Amino acid sequence: MSQAVAGLQAGQWTSLELTDVLLARIAERNPDLNAVVTLDAERARAEARAIDARREAGEPLGRLAGLPMTLKDTWSTAGMRTTAGAPDLADHVPDTDAVIVANLRAADAIIIGKTNTPLMAGDHQTYNDVFGITENAWRVGRTAGGSSGGAAAAVAAGMSWCEVGSDIGASIRLPAHMNGIFGLKPTHAVVPDRGHIPPPPGALARDDLAVSGPLGRSVADLELLLDVLLDGVDIGDIPGARLPGPGPEPDIGGLRVALWADDDAAPVQGHIAEQVRSLGATLRSAGAHVVDDLRPDVPTARLHDVYLRLLMAVMGAGLPDAVRDGLRTVADEADPDDLSERVRQARYMTMDHRSWLAANEARHRAMAAWAQVFESVDIVIAPAAPTTAFPHQTETGYTDRTLDIDGNDRPYSSILFWAGLATMPLLPSVVVPVEHDDEGLPCGLQIIGPRHSDRRLLRIARVVVETAGLGFVPAP
Repeated sequence: MSQAVAGLQAGQWTSLELTDVLLARIAERNPDLNAVVTLDAERARAEARAIDARREAGEPLGRLAGLPMTLKDTWSTAGMRTTAGAPDLADHVPDTDAVIVANLRAADAIIIGKTNTPLMAGDHQTYNDVFGITENAWRVGRTAGGSSGGAAAAVAAGMSWCEVGSDIGASIRLPAHMNGIFGLKPTHAVVPDRGHIPPPPGALARDDLAVSGPLGRSVADLELLLDVLLDGVDIGDIPGARLPGPGPEPDIGGLRVALWADDDAAPVQGHIAEQVRSLGATLRSAGAHVVDDLRPDVPTARLHDVYLRLLMAVMGAGLPDAVRDGLRTVADEADPDDLSERVRQARYMTMDHRSWLAANEARHRAMAAWAQVFESVDIVIAPAAPTTAFPHQTETGYTDRTLDIDGNDRPYSSILFWAGLATMPLLPSVVVPVEHDDEGLPCGLQIIGPRHSDRRLLRIARVVVETAGLGFVPAP
């Protein structure tokens, strides 16, 4: 993306040429992958011609002028269908753009189409009754991850230069990891999410935990796109407040790193744990100070439980009354000692406000514990998920699914443990691709930083990637 923009600015190619490249790539790859679900080629080519004419005339242009891109089908796009994978929104065409879409258009980006997402962005796989299943960019028959699976597959397969995903349960990080691209889950409440579905169209309030952020093929892509998304944005709705800058260029010799390679609460595939340790060894050899036993001073099971309480409260808020009543019945009739996933989910989705306040207090204590960690280190490197891309599981319910972790069945929800490390305490996390597994499937690691250190974290991630010789590999 950043290279495409530089080429546009240097006159190496025109916007129409880039747009036609993407349209041709979509025609070639999308029948197999089903990542792009809405396409407006005619309007895209017309906008490209107009921007090329403005450039030729010497008129002022935005930072992304002439860059064609897709957008996750959860972002409201004026005049372009936006469904969030929901049958009752199958024909929904918004009248206004989401805030981030307006910023992209102000930067003269061209929105050529929309990418697939699970129903209301609510799964770790990308499939719905409107558009069907999205395949992994590297392996048909494997999931692209979710909920930004269509977005990540499109970027990995060359059908889009970049994307903007959303993340409450690893929905940026998991697809980036599974498709071999870069993705940033920003600090909570940094990137505007008004106009995202869910919540329902027209909602004004920001959801707890949920964030929006860039997907691309390099750290430079994430940096450029984040700048565009934040152009003129008041952080936390504080007038004039801006996200801090990246600070001085990081020195690998002064970098302080903690590793979190595995955890009994959610064991990961051996390849993934080894990639964490291998990256740590590479950084140590380059002069970084690396430790592998630094954790927040809260039991990891407790960290995860607090995250689940807060997450399920958000997910349960939008359920129909009849569904909530059924969950409340499950919670009320269950034995008090029943800690099964089904019962815990029912309890947390129907908790009262007093219980939510207790969970929020526990969250703030965890935030304080994480702040202490970042007094000793600059970043924490951890798995983005417990497994690489797994075969599709769409015929059973969420709590009935399992993951194969080196021959052992683990709950499907194990994905949420690694999501929650950064999500519950509202921290930024950037996923970078590392070595593929023995099946040739992509693998990514998340690099977590202090709250509001997003730009600094990206600058550090760039140094880590350069030191370790990592980078994007195009999908075959």
